[in-house]
Amino acid sequence: MQTELDGEYPDLGIALLGVNERGHESGVPEMVAGRVIPFLQDVRKVDAWGQWEVTYRDVIILDRDGVPVGVFNLTEHDLSRMGEYEALKGMLLDVARM
Repeated sequence: MQTELDGEYPDLGIALLGVNERGHESGVPEMVAGRVIPFLQDVRKVDAWGQWEVTYRDVIILDRDGVPVGVFNLTEHDLSRMGEYEALKGMLLDVARM
């Protein structure tokens, strides 16, 4: 999706980033294998998972100020289904255009 967004909407500056919960570092090598988006390991000083009240497989949508404005859970919404994929893409575009 990142490549698609960059190609279709280069001026919007949408950036996808993976974040792993603190304490689950052992699975990082498997999580990043073959992936192309940047990946951040959460740490005690940041605790994005706690601050954003993340549930496993959440896509947290942030505004330009880094404030969460939406959540899209990938367990509930399978991106292999075009309607779900387009729903997430639409949410990202809506926030980026604000």
